[in-house]
Amino acid sequence: MRTFYIADDVHVEDAGPEVTILVVGGEVDFEVSPQLKARIMRAIKGGARRLILDLSDVTFIDSTAIGVLAGTVERLDESGGGALSVVCTHEKVIQIFEITGLDSVITVHASREDALAAVAAAGQR
Repeated sequence: MRTFYIADDVHVEDAGPEVTILVVGGEVDFEVSPQLKARIMRAIKGGARRLILDLSDVTFIDSTAIGVLAGTVERLDESGGGALSVVCTHEKVIQIFEITGLDSVITVHASREDALAAVAAAGQR
């Protein structure tokens, strides 16, 4: 049986209102990518300019989902700038980021704490 979920948006008080964390788990493929895209777009329309996508529990990601993430980077650029960071620990998912070259436009972190620290440092510039 396939699994997929997007947890409620996580806001970190010290990070500011422009930072949103979306926690995603399971298999992210063509069937669920529209849900992921809608959730990301809702966050951006709600004012998020620095998104952290926590994919720690993602076990599979396909090209459709990679397209959603690449489109998110474009959307953030179009909306006046912003950044997308990813938390990922699953080796096969990290390999897909590397093979597609997405790791050159999206920073991949080993933990949510690392991603938050990087976002905080970028916000101080």
